[in-house]
Amino acid sequence: MAEALVEHRYPDAFAFLQAHDPESLAVLHDLLARAEVRDGRPVARRSVRDIAADVFLSKDTVHRRIEGLLHAGVLTRLPSRDATSTYAVDLAGTGIALTLALQ
Repeated sequence: MAEALVEHRYPDAFAFLQAHDPESLAVLHDLLARAEVRDGRPVARRSVRDIAADVFLSKDTVHRRIEGLLHAGVLTRLPSRDATSTYAVDLAGTGIALTLALQ
């Protein structure tokens, strides 16, 4: 498993943080912490239930925050064969950077 370093770069991150609430940021961080790089972009395979348990939010809240991040273009849902969704993450314009290092 790779170690994930998530950085907020200011002042660029302010616009993203003002547009999205702390719950959305927690969901995004959960996805980034479990991401792997595919085709040059972070991709995470996670269920709403697993994210909710990790960030101490309800499943409904996590679902709404994911929908908001999808609508904003930060997440793209990739095809999946089961109830666990796979999300590609686009951090362009967010002021957030991800660095993955193998342990």
